[in-house]
Amino acid sequence: AGHGGHIGIVDVKDGAVFVQMSGGCMGCGMAHITLRQGVERLVRERIPEVTEVMDVTDHAEGDNPFFART
Repeated sequence: AGHGGHIGIVDVKDGAVFVQMSGGCMGCGMAHITLRQGVERLVRERIPEVTEVMDVTDHAEGDNPFFART
């Protein structure tokens, strides 16, 4: 969030949570680290029934998917 990124839940199915990244997270080379070491870890700690967190973001979408800081 500090770099203008957002992560939203798209779906939950059979213990899997599907998320989509936007803003500064979309296209970021560190998005997978944010997902695994940040989001997935916190979700699984707080909701033990979750078995995995899947990123369904098209990180190549758009003309310039990187957030430009002003």
